[in-house]
Amino acid sequence: MKNKIIIVTGGASGIGLATAKKLSIDNKVIIADYKDINQDFIKENFTNIDNVYYFKCDISKKENVMSLRDFVQEKFDKLDCLVCNAGILPLPCGIDTITDDSIDRTIDVNLKGTFKCLNILGNFIKETSKTGSIVNISSVDGLIGEPYGVIYSTTKAGIISLTKSFARYFKGDIRVNCVAPGLIDTPLTDSTGEDPSWTTDYSIIKRIGKPEEIADSIIFLLSDKSSFITGQVLAVDGGFTLK
Repeated sequence: MKNKIIIVTGGASGIGLATAKKLSIDNKVIIADYKDINQDFIKENFTNIDNVYYFKCDISKKENVMSLRDFVQEKFDKLDCLVCNAGILPLPCGIDTITDDSIDRTIDVNLKGTFKCLNILGNFIKETSKTGSIVNISSVDGLIGEPYGVIYSTTKAGIISLTKSFARYFKGDIRVNCVAPGLIDTPLTDSTGEDPSWTTDYSIIKRIGKPEEIADSIIFLLSDKSSFITGQVLAVDGGFTLK
């Protein structure tokens, strides 16, 4: 991929950062993240800093996503690709102990936020570039369910449904696909405090995945190398969902 204008939500860490790093070598990348990052962060993490832009954005707020669209329109006058990666991962808890606040916040960011990005930014791609590509980030939990992360897995299953629905909505003008990572070595995963062996012991490839491995899958689905693929879910999980 070269000379594309690409938004990566949640692009300041983990899978999003790994993806933005790879894409920014030959493309203009807008990191949209709720975190505050500065030019020092960009210099430390990117080799081609002239290709990297930052916009602070909480995807759960419609006005933030619309402001992101306006920023890209003013700066580039078009958008080619979108990576809907931003999301939150609540601490594991049982179905009987989950709080309403945790339910609401997880749905607001993971599901409603992804919908807002697909609707507002996806249509912006259609208006300005006519054709393009979108990749959503789900999770293997969205494929198999998780009793100690029931709302998280529910939102990730919803993202799979959004992927298929928007693929039909855009009718091939914009391809929409989804990557469902397994256990990946990211700050978000570390924040749960879970023992990785709970997952790796049940995987065919018995290790934690790397963010760069997910990034490669995302870039494949964004690129013309996947030009006949839309509405699909790619599990990148070391064979976890086969066990």
